[in-house]
Amino acid sequence: MEPDQARTAASQGADAKVILELARDGVTVDLLACINDSDAIALARYGASGSTAALRRRSGPLLRDALLAKAICHLIRRDDPRDVMVGLAIDHFVAQQLGLQPAELFDDVASSLPNGWVPDLFREFGARTDITLDAFGWLLVETADGPDFTSAPPPGSMPLH
Repeated sequence: MEPDQARTAASQGADAKVILELARDGVTVDLLACINDSDAIALARYGASGSTAALRRRSGPLLRDALLAKAICHLIRRDDPRDVMVGLAIDHFVAQQLGLQPAELFDDVASSLPNGWVPDLFREFGARTDITLDAFGWLLVETADGPDFTSAPPPGSMPLH
């Protein structure tokens, strides 16, 4: 039997995939009304891990699913747009690494959402040409499993030698 954490993660991934399948033809107000806090957490985790998995597997469809999961989560949780942009920087970067146009990818996801601040933010952010991991506090690191992302240390926190 798997440890509780592994079972929980697998269960949340399955929950997120069900929601993404329901959202395949567009995110409706009715769908959003059925999503609870636990679902939002599952979508957030799926979105975060999916971006990394998309880079490792070189998969545009996986990146789109990760971005859609994040979008639905932000619609439910009503996160601060500044925090949303910090997370979206990874997706913007991964899109570039996969040879995709971030503006097209973000617009595609935004077009499946109900009108509001989230699709507007996705369109604006996707169209930006100044997005770097460094500017949004991220580092790309190599792990035993492949590339991954970690928070960069705050400026001035590294000792100078």
